[in-house]
Parts: sequence; C-alpha cells; structure tokens
Amino acid sequence: MTSEQRYWWRIALELKLRKCSGDAFQDFFSVMMGKVHGTDFVRVRAYGRRGDKGCDGYVQSSGQVFQCYGALNGDSGKVDYLIGKMEDDYQKAVVAIPSLMKEWHMVHNIVDGLPIEAVEKLDVIKKSDPARHFGFIGIEGFEQRIFGLMESDIEDLLGVVATAKDAQNVQATEIRELVAHIASSSDTVDFDSANIKPVPPNKLVFNKLPNHWRNFIAGGWPNAGVVKSYLDRHPDPLMGERVAQIFRVRYQYLKAQNLNPGAIMSSLFEMVTGTGSVLPERMVAAQALLSFLFESCDIFEDEPAKVAS
Repeated sequence: MTSEQRYWWRIALELKLRKCSGDAFQDFFSVMMGKVHGTDFVRVRAYGRRGDKGCDGYVQSSGQVFQCYGALNGDSGKVDYLIGKMEDDYQKAVVAIPSLMKEWHMVHNIVDGLPIEAVEKLDVIKKSDPARHFGFIGIEGFEQRIFGLMESDIEDLLGVVATAKDAQNVQATEIRELVAHIASSSDTVDFDSANIKPVPPNKLVFNKLPNHWRNFIAGGWPNAGVVKSYLDRHPDPLMGERVAQIFRVRYQYLKAQNLNPGAIMSSLFEMVTGTGSVLPERMVAAQALLSFLFESCDIFEDEPAKVAS
C-alpha cells in the first residue's frame, strides 16, 4: 500500500463511517469482520421476538461478542442514549450468552471521539465483570483491521482510490466540471470581490487537521497550479473569487456548528465530489481544487499575527 493509497482509503473510511448508521453500519462491520476472520466470524441478527441477545457479531475462537452502535451522521450528541444502550446490551449478553462471551466490545462510528461518559460507563462494566475483557472499536479499530487486508479486499470495502500516477495526470475536464458544479450554487451565496488572502506556510499545522487530511492537501499542491491556470483563463474573470466565496460561506457554516477540522474537511470534500463512489480521476481533481482553495482563499484559519515581545 502506497502512502497515497493509505490517506485516500483513510478518507474513504471516514466518509463511510460518517454516512453509515443503524443496520447499514452493522452490515459494513460484519462484511469487514468476515474478510478479516473468515468463517471464524459469525454474523448475527435479530429474529423476531427472540432478539439478538445483545450480540451483533461473534468471533468463535476468541469468544468476542460485538454490539454495534451506528449513530446518525456519526454524531455523539445522544450521550444518554449511548450510555443506556451500552448498559442494556451488555446486560442482555451477560444473561443470555454467558458461556459464549469471553470479551465484549462496543463498535461505533463516532469518528470525532467518544464522550467521556461512555468511557466511564465501560469502566463501570469492567469493574463489575473482571473475568472478561472489554473495549471499544471505532475508526482506529476499523483502520487497523482493514489496512491489514489484501488490496482487493480493501477495494471491496472502501472502493478504488487514486494513485500517484492518477495525480500526475489530473484532467482539466474534471477540473472544469467540478468548478461548474460548485459555481452553479453561487446564486444562493452572498458574493463580494474582496481579495483572497494568501495562506501562511504553517496553516496545515495551525488548523490541527488530522494527518490524512494534511497529506491530502499537501498531495494536491502540485496540481493546484492547474486549477489556478484554468480559473485565470475562465471567460468569467470573477469565477475564482466566486468559487472561493462559496467555500468561505460553507466553511463558516460548518465552523458555526462546532465541528472539528476533520469533520469540516470531510464535508467540504463531499461538497466537491458528491456522495457515493468517486472515480480516481474525480478524486485527484477534487484534491487539486481543495488544495488550491485551502492555499488561496479563506477556508480554515490564518494564524494570528504574533505580537513582538
């Protein structure tokens, strides 16, 4: 696996988890575990009034019981519900399948981090049942399992991603289509022709973007010039400023929701590519466009000027 594939697949995994909820999340987890463990993993589902006895999946050799929580949009806002679900699901399993269960794991899609109350609840459960092992499986656990698979299996789970060769052959037609797509929403955005501010060199660090998004932006910089060249030659001389303003407004909207930098970047990426599977050609074009916008317009923050002591 190349470094480019790794950050592309990390982005694909993040978007997948943010979008999967409920049964879709449980299904994605089960497919992944089947690829990791083969027939040692048993997919479990509820059968009518019998329910699932607090078990959404089971690894036979280790006695690992898994319970899934796929929050809508990967949101941890329903803290009380999550805590209650952990307690209820554990109690169901420990009563119904005690001889099977040697470990109990809560699998979740809360990409941006669990509430501390969930950590406290798991600690209470651990202390009440010291003979068993307990844990959470979040995006890091998915990444660890998926990235240990063969590339063909990773592609089955997360799709085909761009390569270094794709990035070296970014298509101007893809840039044109992306710009046209973004500009089509310009009528709904307040527009001004203020100059676009230059980006400080350490903007990636200052904004505390996760490493895979830093690599994404940095990897797109060599192609940012293609975007600039296209916009400079555009029949509408204000197209560059128009697109930049659309992203400024979108960024401020996302920031106002107190989203962290990774969540904001995910939303901006999907704003460019749309949802669903994305072809490698569109991936590298989106990367080039977002890198250009990050470098040249007001998305994310400029580092405050340092006051001389």
